[in-house]
Amino acid sequence: MMNTRPSFEKKELALSSSPYVYLPVDLNTFTIEVSHRENIDSGLLQKALERTIRRMPYLTDTFTIEHGAVYYAKNPLPMEIAHHAGPRTFGGSINNYHMLDLTWDGNKTWFSMFHGFCDGQGITAFMESVLYHYYCMKDGIEYDAAGIRSDSTLESEAETFEPYSKQYPVSPDFTMPEQRAVSSYHLPEITPSASREVLEYGFRLPVDTFMRFVKENGASPSVMFSMLVGEAVLRVHPDADAPIHAYIPVSVRRMLGCEETFKNCSSRMVLPLSGTPLDALPFAQRAAQLRSILKQQMNPDLFRSIYNRLGMMYRKRMEEAVDYQAELKKPAGFISISHDTFYVDYIGSIHKTAYSDQLTDIRFLCIPPAGKTVHLNVIENNGQFCIACLSCSDISVLTDALEQVIRDHGLPVQRTAVQRFSLPLVTWREGIVTDGK
Repeated sequence: MMNTRPSFEKKELALSSSPYVYLPVDLNTFTIEVSHRENIDSGLLQKALERTIRRMPYLTDTFTIEHGAVYYAKNPLPMEIAHHAGPRTFGGSINNYHMLDLTWDGNKTWFSMFHGFCDGQGITAFMESVLYHYYCMKDGIEYDAAGIRSDSTLESEAETFEPYSKQYPVSPDFTMPEQRAVSSYHLPEITPSASREVLEYGFRLPVDTFMRFVKENGASPSVMFSMLVGEAVLRVHPDADAPIHAYIPVSVRRMLGCEETFKNCSSRMVLPLSGTPLDALPFAQRAAQLRSILKQQMNPDLFRSIYNRLGMMYRKRMEEAVDYQAELKKPAGFISISHDTFYVDYIGSIHKTAYSDQLTDIRFLCIPPAGKTVHLNVIENNGQFCIACLSCSDISVLTDALEQVIRDHGLPVQRTAVQRFSLPLVTWREGIVTDGK
């Protein structure tokens, strides 16, 4: 392959990127779409971006490959916004090889990332900082920056900490639970398709009403959203021949003591919604028990043990690699991980500020996980929970049932029009010599 890429100064090994940079395929972007009350001032948006990267210069990093190992690398080339009606392909020459991208059109902005570069918490920190600086300049007000990495604060080394770079202490009496294969019910509505178009079925629920319902039943938001979807699945498929499971992602920063890192630092938990003795319990008791099951999985020793094992594996792979193309031919388990029956990402809300009401809508856009299962993003914005059910297949029968389940529990719910979107690929390997020579 011809090397058309500039030479970038390598930094640390990209250990937390391993599940993504060693895939034989390119990944789609992960994007946050923000709708604003007013049209975007592109000049101010560029200045806001510049203030953000002065505060967090590591956000301008790129990747470089040496033999078979992948490194973060300093990228001195400019990072610039682009006028584009949606997220665009990036990672190559089009945006100076940056792993984050910011586009705008009319009253919308799109913040995009390569998932090998950072995770959802990392892209959110980027978005919040840009929006903070933008609205401070637009409104001529120095808004409260609590929780936001503004340029009134200093960069910390903890923000670039590599979660897989150390061994974590584990309690002497801790024993790793037996790992058993989980057989989950696969929704028959999810059919194989070569299409990259995603259907988005939206719901809106008042935050105060829903949280009161959650507390009355001794649950938590992620547990309750999972339970409601589980009920909908059983209404549509009462003869489901396997247990219904919700897969819930979780940031493990607090458990590892690296709360500030922007890099990938997450895992997932499994919530058994059917096929256990809990099925016979009344709704409120089942909700409380499921919350307890989720809390048990939040054992810090569990995740520290997992990160200790994976960290050794990732470092060994990169330190022993000699040819990147050869590495790509090895099994890539990441893209075959199943998330049946469905996946619930309770994102919560971005930090509230005095300008939050100027952000009229926030959508997290992504391709559903491997297996093309149903993916739920739950975001809190301006007093509403915005639920987006994402699928590459028609799941209207399931979302119709979910609406009825929510109403049957006495909760007010508003449906939004079905939306469709497609996400471009991240061409992060553009111009990199990958033949090991």
